[in-house]
Amino acid sequence: MQYLITVLFLHIASCTFAFGQAPPLLTKHIDLGIQIQHTKKTTNVASLHEVVTLDNTSSFQIDFRGTKLTETAVIRMTSVYDGAVQHLNHSSLVQWQYKSAWFNGDTVVVELIENGNGDSSKLNIHQAITFEQNEFEQSICGGVDDRELSYEARTARAMPIGCTAWIIDDVNRTFLSAGHCSSGNGNSLGIMQFNVPLSDANGNYQHPGPEDQYPVDVDSIQYTPDTYIGNDWAYFGCFPNSETGLTPYEAQQSYFELADEAPGVNGQQIRITGHGTTSAPVSNTWNGVQKTHVGPFTQSEDNTIAYYTDTTGGNSGSAVLDESTGLAIGIHTNGGCSSSSNQNHGCAIHNAGLQKALANPQGVCIPNILQFGFPNGVPTQTNPNQETPIYFNVGPGTQLPVVDSVMLHVSVNGDIMSDPVEHIGGESYTATLPAVDCGDDVTFWFSATGSAGDTAYSPFNYEDAPYTLVVGEIVKVFLSLESFDNGLPSDWTLDGLWNASSTCIPNGDCGEAPFMYFGDESSCTYDNGNTVSGLLNSPTYSFDDAVSEVAVSFCYALLTESSSSYDFASVYANGTLVNELSDSEDWSTHSFSAMPDEDGMLNLSWGFDSIDDVFNDFRGFHIDNVQLTLVTVECDDSSDCPTDVNGDAMTNVTDLLQVIDNWGQNGGPADVNQDGTVNVSDVLLIVSEWGVCE
Repeated sequence: MQYLITVLFLHIASCTFAFGQAPPLLTKHIDLGIQIQHTKKTTNVASLHEVVTLDNTSSFQIDFRGTKLTETAVIRMTSVYDGAVQHLNHSSLVQWQYKSAWFNGDTVVVELIENGNGDSSKLNIHQAITFEQNEFEQSICGGVDDRELSYEARTARAMPIGCTAWIIDDVNRTFLSAGHCSSGNGNSLGIMQFNVPLSDANGNYQHPGPEDQYPVDVDSIQYTPDTYIGNDWAYFGCFPNSETGLTPYEAQQSYFELADEAPGVNGQQIRITGHGTTSAPVSNTWNGVQKTHVGPFTQSEDNTIAYYTDTTGGNSGSAVLDESTGLAIGIHTNGGCSSSSNQNHGCAIHNAGLQKALANPQGVCIPNILQFGFPNGVPTQTNPNQETPIYFNVGPGTQLPVVDSVMLHVSVNGDIMSDPVEHIGGESYTATLPAVDCGDDVTFWFSATGSAGDTAYSPFNYEDAPYTLVVGEIVKVFLSLESFDNGLPSDWTLDGLWNASSTCIPNGDCGEAPFMYFGDESSCTYDNGNTVSGLLNSPTYSFDDAVSEVAVSFCYALLTESSSSYDFASVYANGTLVNELSDSEDWSTHSFSAMPDEDGMLNLSWGFDSIDDVFNDFRGFHIDNVQLTLVTVECDDSSDCPTDVNGDAMTNVTDLLQVIDNWGQNGGPADVNQDGTVNVSDVLLIVSEWGVCE
């Protein structure tokens, strides 16, 4: 599906003395309105719901407003440009404010993975969000941009506003930035990005992978809505990363120490590190990426500090670092430097409002009773009949952890098991998720007691959104591909101006001709003096009862008078309208989900209708490379070594102990002979198969 983006530049006027550095980016929202809902099902199915493509776009974000996920459903997004992948479940989707990470390129594949049986999920691809470069004021001191590329681990780029933010030394290691970068609702300070890559050759921002992007907790934001020099700050925190389970500090392992107050001027040098914009002669690839510069400290008066250090739009929110002490003494907020005069400005760290906010944290900034960390991430997938180890940390927050209180809680199909974990020294622990079967709904969470008797959980909202575990392997099965290499197949039908053609070829890549074309080959238009219409029909495909949805993709090109009332190009599944296609002069790819009827049958059609007999002298409608795909969670409960209860490829005392621990239970991995009961016959079978599995 194609959407044309028109670039609009807006000018933000500067104030006469020291201008607030205008955010470098303005967001633009493109309505998509794609709504798809699974029916109830009896198998694990993952469906490719849409390939979202935006013309002339270097990167974008997807808004899933209105989506409803079951506890075991996952949205998976993949950038076609660089392969970056993000997964969102019903918990992380809320934390991300129903938006995705920012993806590079113009195409993202969106999939809905349903894990387990029961109620269905509804996926609503509401909008795509991109951004436009805003005009910005230079605040380069002396007229020459002396900033250099930097790689400060504790400094982030705030999207979609394009400002800078930084990790601080409060208990939870959260963030400070400029107040004028925040709207208070997360629409400006929505996502913190670390390890930001260079921009492209045209200066278009590029983004790190989703593993380096973190959603801001809106409830944590405290800021100055009415800003002026010396009173311009924001204090907030982020949720853990959706891919790694780590907080920003856990991943970056670095933070700024805050001074108690900004010092007087005494020859200090001030460093500003942030994601400022650039202009010639500086390389476009440096635009919006991290750069740093050092210049003299020039003013410290009341809540205002100033310095002769280079900045531009995008530096707003940067830490003002006193090089002599290594302490952050304020937040950079305003320009003022030019080739001959003035200085750049910031809000001093001792601002009373900022200090009050720091003393009264909100949301995820509120000190945790205990701190949970997952250096290797939280597992999201496992194979059946196989235990899954987890390595994690529990450290002090407002209380010290009671070592022997740390527990792992696992729910399998609603049955909850709670077991202590193994303490391996210091703040480190290991736990093991039990072996489970195909189709099991598996969630889990952790708990630990603090020294004052309070209990902490991970995730903190474990009752509503525990960690989830997919059982099985996600695979794509290609069902059918029709590229029309030999013209119209015998089991396809057509009417109207549809024909197999090798002329009037669109630009772009969609394989070799021939292809299916609605138009006149002699004129390369659909103008024959009459109202024209026609259908291209696939054969009827048959599926078994387990298939509830099929992913359909195809190449198309469409050139019409581009009117909302005429020249309709449509796609149908079993005679029901699925999509009306937008004009695309070049080949592009479109994808949708189709549901077989109650008998497992599916027929596809592509239709064109000019509606009238005028203004039909356009190229028309091309179709090629029709592909049907089923994305499933494959799971095989069978085992070549049923006596290997714990999945370590050996039959030994560990397996014997698990049988004893499950004595008398009905079924499960410990019932190695599958007679329905764990008993002496299972012990005898283990003894007989003792040794390495073959």
